[in-house]
Formats: sequence, structure tokens, C-alpha cells
Amino acid sequence: MGTKISSPTVYRTCLLVTWKTITFDLSISFVKIKRSTLSIILLAFAFLAILSGCLTAEKKEVHITINDDGISGTGKIIFTGIASSPGDSITVINEDFNSLIAEYYQGRKIELENKGWRNVHKKLYEQDGKLMAEIDFDFNDIADLSFFRYKNSGPRMLYTVADGFFTSGQYESSNGTYLGEKLPVIFWDSTQTDLSYRMSLSSPQEPKKSLLANYQKWLAQRH
Repeated sequence: MGTKISSPTVYRTCLLVTWKTITFDLSISFVKIKRSTLSIILLAFAFLAILSGCLTAEKKEVHITINDDGISGTGKIIFTGIASSPGDSITVINEDFNSLIAEYYQGRKIELENKGWRNVHKKLYEQDGKLMAEIDFDFNDIADLSFFRYKNSGPRMLYTVADGFFTSGQYESSNGTYLGEKLPVIFWDSTQTDLSYRMSLSSPQEPKKSLLANYQKWLAQRH
């Protein structure tokens, strides 16, 4: 497991439905790396900013498997405890859930905004009294997922402090090496083909309005 920050400050993150460009500098072994990337806009299942509402979740887990070509592969993202903002009214909470279903789960918003993804499969389900969301996909180029390698060699890197699906949240753990708050980057050895990490998206003490009841009602109406 990677190094974990002790007692991190956890915060709730909303995904804005816009494209973002992230630029950052890393100084490692006297090599200065500067690169910009287009943040991925994802996912269905969490963080859609709708009117005054905002969807959140407790945690997200990202699992990436790289193919033999070192570029393409498969991905899985799991959200735990999907909820709406604590200040949202019942009307806004219902609108949040309806948009979640219509635009992302049943719609093609994810596919249209992530052209490098193929074979996208989305799932909502209940587990341990929480609303969960999962997306599985194939990708053509891991660079499109905000992972980097200097001159296409050496360790893979993920900068964890930025707006966007893959980078929003507070680092918890990974199967790589996390350098800490001063240099919030996860490194994976160049030989690793399975990359995973977990991010906190809200504090356990933060009041949230679970969307599980909305999901249960929606599921019952389908049967």
C-alpha cells in the first residue's frame, strides 16, 4: 500500500460539467516536468452540479489495468455512499436524482464527453445500506485519464490536487507511493500494470442526504 497522509482534512467535492485544463510543475531528480492535460468529466453517479444542488459521495475507488502495449487498458470506478448536499431541498434532491438517471445512467453523457472510452458499462446498486455507483470502461490512451510519464518512460504519475473526476478528493490510499501534501503525486513503478487508489469525497461528520430512498423507489417502479 502507498503512504497515507495522517489525519487529512477531508472535503466534499462537486464535479462541474465543464472541461478543465490542469498545468503543474514537478521537480524530481533535477528534472522539471511541465505538462497540461484535459481533466476527465465523468460520471454518472456522482458530483453533477445541478442548479443549487450538488451530488457527493463518501469515497471513490479507481482501478486501472494497462494492456501489454503500455497505453490502452481497462478502468473501473466505484463510488460509495452517493448523497445530495446537506442544504438541498426535497425538490432539488429529486431533481439531482432524476438528472443522474436520465442524463448519465440511462443517457450517453459520459460516452459523449469521453471520446477515448469504449465499451462503457454503468451500474447503480445498494450495498450495506448505501447507494453505490460503478462504471467499467476500456480506454485507448492512459494519458487521457490524467496519468503521466516523463518522455513516455519511467514511473507513472498522477497529480491528485485538481478539479476533475480522477483528481478530485482527498487522498486515502493506493498501491503506489504517495509523496504527501507538499508534492501531492502518486507514483507507480514502470513495471506495474494494475494501478489503484482511493479518495475521500466527504467527511463522515458532514451531514448528507442519501439518495438511497430515491433509488429504491425508482427501482420498485421499474418492476
